[in-house]
Amino acid sequence: MQPPDPRKSLYLFASGRKGSGKSRWCRAWFDDYPFDRIVIDPTGDVKRDLDRDGVPYQLVDHDVIPTRFPRGDEGQRVTLVYVPDMGSPTAADDMDRVIGLALDGDDHPVMIWVDEVGSLTTANYTPPNTRRVLHHGRHHGITLLGAAPRPMDIDGLWINQADLVATFSLPNPKDRRRVADNIGADPREFDELVHTECVDHEYLLYVHNDRTLYICPPLPPPRLGVDQHAPVP
Repeated sequence: MQPPDPRKSLYLFASGRKGSGKSRWCRAWFDDYPFDRIVIDPTGDVKRDLDRDGVPYQLVDHDVIPTRFPRGDEGQRVTLVYVPDMGSPTAADDMDRVIGLALDGDDHPVMIWVDEVGSLTTANYTPPNTRRVLHHGRHHGITLLGAAPRPMDIDGLWINQADLVATFSLPNPKDRRRVADNIGADPREFDELVHTECVDHEYLLYVHNDRTLYICPPLPPPRLGVDQHAPVP
């Protein structure tokens, strides 16, 4: 199967406990995306990895969030990284304002990577720009990449709207049921595949286009200085 055309909107979602492989999966898609990018990084983990690997980016200041996406020179990709102050009462609104930078036009392809979706949305509340992206982001050329350790704690649209859903180790059966319900899979089959069949950092990939579940091998470790290729079943 050929990799997806990066000029077309793609929604991706990964879930799993810490260390199970979801961040590596997200990083592979991020590295392979050729256009402008936004990273919402509540833990600061992505920023540390990008610093380690020498990936250039612009850090968004908490106090001076721009009102428009800063464009690079012709052909130059811009990557914005925002590490919110999670102790601030406006943390979710601040993250949502940065996400809103991707909504500045229909001809601006951009990837938004939210590394901890549960820091931005809950099962009962999603801020306005994020809600617009979940519902209408494809009209703006947005590729949306989300990750969460607990699917139970987030807006189900992150899963329901995704073209590809990667499920790594999820010890809590309620989390496995949440994913299965949102992709329309048989909960018992999904539970068996994730909890029993996927071992040693394997993961279960749901492909919306063909309504199929695939057991995928572990991703190789990142090669420093070399972009990874996004995983395709």
